[in-house]
Amino acid sequence: MNLYYPIEKHGNEHPGKIAIVSGSDRITYAGLSLRVAAIARIFTGLGLKKGDRIALLTPNSPQMLFCFYAAMKSGLINVSLNTMFQTGELDYILDDCEPKILIAHQSFKSRIKLLSCVATGRVRVILLSDGSTEPTGMASLAELIDLYRDQSCETESLDADTEAVIGYTSGTSGFPKGAVHSHGNIRYHLDAIAKYLGFGPTDTFLAALPFFQLPAFLIHAGLALHVGATLVVMEKFEPQAFLDWIDNEDVTFFAGVPTIYQMLYDASQDRRSLLRKVRFGICAGAPLSMKLRQNFENQMGLRIVHCYGSTEIPLITAFERPEEKPKGISVGNVAPHMRLRLVDIEGRGVPTGEAGEIQVGSENTLKYYWNNLEATDDAVRDGWFSTGDIGRFDKDAHLHIIDRAKDMIIRGGLNIYPAEIERVLTQAPGIREAVVVGIPHERLGEVPKAYVVLEANVHLSAEDVIALSREKLAAFKVLAEVEIVDADFFPRNAMGKIQKNKLKRGCHEN
Repeated sequence: MNLYYPIEKHGNEHPGKIAIVSGSDRITYAGLSLRVAAIARIFTGLGLKKGDRIALLTPNSPQMLFCFYAAMKSGLINVSLNTMFQTGELDYILDDCEPKILIAHQSFKSRIKLLSCVATGRVRVILLSDGSTEPTGMASLAELIDLYRDQSCETESLDADTEAVIGYTSGTSGFPKGAVHSHGNIRYHLDAIAKYLGFGPTDTFLAALPFFQLPAFLIHAGLALHVGATLVVMEKFEPQAFLDWIDNEDVTFFAGVPTIYQMLYDASQDRRSLLRKVRFGICAGAPLSMKLRQNFENQMGLRIVHCYGSTEIPLITAFERPEEKPKGISVGNVAPHMRLRLVDIEGRGVPTGEAGEIQVGSENTLKYYWNNLEATDDAVRDGWFSTGDIGRFDKDAHLHIIDRAKDMIIRGGLNIYPAEIERVLTQAPGIREAVVVGIPHERLGEVPKAYVVLEANVHLSAEDVIALSREKLAAFKVLAEVEIVDADFFPRNAMGKIQKNKLKRGCHEN
């Protein structure tokens, strides 16, 4: 049941087929298998055993894929780290999952040296570099490949329930939670989505969403390599380069967030015919506006397929059918391989047209939250995983996402949890209370705004608080606005709890 088996099979049966395109590099499936095996030998040579964790801190690249699948081949658990995270954020995750090895791009050297697990020698660092001038205690991948080239390397035979990845996703407590997924669960999702969306070896996927996000990784790299297609890898999204790749490689599929579709629309006015080559594009991560959808589909000739999922549900839970006319901005019907229901606060099913919390059959969701039994028990009960999202079904069984019960802010497709920012702010000297909500942004959808109460006789400006967030948080979480307020400013309920919905409503009305 190893997640790597299908790729190994493609390497044996179609060795000359192009698997990965990146810049001027064109890597065949045979070449992919050789590179994966070379890195798996390193893991064996360093004494790693099934179930050990490795962490990846690198932008999109073929090397990242080699390392990921070498971990799968060896029965290790992969943890991909958000490349925008600052030291404190990385420290928390690394202390939680305790990897044996951290594989990082050389551009992160200075950040890596500040990590507590590196300073204490609890994790070994391998750099993706040429190995010419590595700091003490860090080795280059290239030199280790040479060192362990004679090490034996067999693909591990694994049970379907064997852990494959930990995808970290922030929770309402403000601390990241690690969603654990098994080889069998991920392969089940890949097989199902490939079948229902018709993917196969003749497809070419274009990937620009960051691979450190598990759903983005699986919808691009995971799915493409699983079915024997070709994967074009971009380190980061840039509209004109994206359009060039579509033209040069006859791309048939890509996925994006609304921000990407807006940028493509703005950039492709003189190149509209290029997008007509693409069979369809998926949009997820945030609601797609009706105006953008209509403009894009009418003028570009590209069908946008809206869908719904999360890190705890590794791929897609509901999606529009590409061959059907879209219905507003719903996320389509529940995928045939998934169970989904809407319930009220008492856990009872709600009638068609009424709102309820979205719950998904737990057999196809995360196995558990790493080192967090309490969060697992809270999220998974009686065979159902509670997403915390609110939705409704229409008469045609199309699912509409209408709210996010967990107060999550989605900024250009990236998830921001207010509680995490609030925790950072209230830990700073002089700040007594902080409440963070999402405010509208024309291009990004939402950005975070903080209402801050200062301690007596403390003088901090809004700019000071924004600077604090910039120092402590990843760039996409940095506050866009700050308002210094009195303690009695906040609307509260009878229990004294701040009513964020009223704060947010006021922001949207302004």
